[in-house]
Amino acid sequence: MLSLDALTSAIPAPSFDEPLDMLYACHDKVRHFCGQLDALPGYIAEHGHSHAVLNTIAGIVRYFEIAGPAHHQDEEQELFPLIVARQPDAAAKIEQLLAEHGYLNARWRAIHDQLQAFGRGELADLDAAAIAEFTRLYREHAQREEDWLFPVAGQLIGEDELRDAGQRMAARRTTPR
Repeated sequence: MLSLDALTSAIPAPSFDEPLDMLYACHDKVRHFCGQLDALPGYIAEHGHSHAVLNTIAGIVRYFEIAGPAHHQDEEQELFPLIVARQPDAAAKIEQLLAEHGYLNARWRAIHDQLQAFGRGELADLDAAAIAEFTRLYREHAQREEDWLFPVAGQLIGEDELRDAGQRMAARRTTPR
C-alpha cells in the first residue's frame, strides 16, 4: 500500500506562457489530489487521526478550494466562449462540461464538509464511497477535456489569443480574492 507521504510529493507546473500545457498540468494535479483523497479512508482506518492526515487534508482542501476553481474559471472564460464562437455545433459539449463543473463543485462541497469535520475531530472516518465517486467523476471529466476540449482549443484558438489567455490565467492567481 502507498504511504500518505508518497502521495505528497510536489508536481512542478509549466508556465502560463503555454496555457494549454498549464491546463493539462492542472489535470495531472487533479489526479494527484484524487489519489490522495482515495488513499485517505484506508490510511485513516490504519493510522487514525494524525498530523500527517491533517497536513494531507489541508493540501487537498487548498487545491480543490483555490486551484480547482481557478482551473474551471480558466476553461470557462478563456476556452469555452472562443470554441463556441468558432464552432457553434460544439455548444452542447461545452454545456455538458459546464454542467460537470457545477456537479463536481457540489460533490466537492460535501466531501469538503466531511474533511473539515474530521479535522475538527467531529468524525472518526470519511465516507469512502462518496470520495471514490467524486474522484472517479473528476478523473473522467479531466479525460473528456483532454480528449476533446484541449485539442479543439489548440486547433481553433490562435497563438496570440492563447498567449493573452495565459496572461489572464496568471493574473487570476495573483489578484486578491
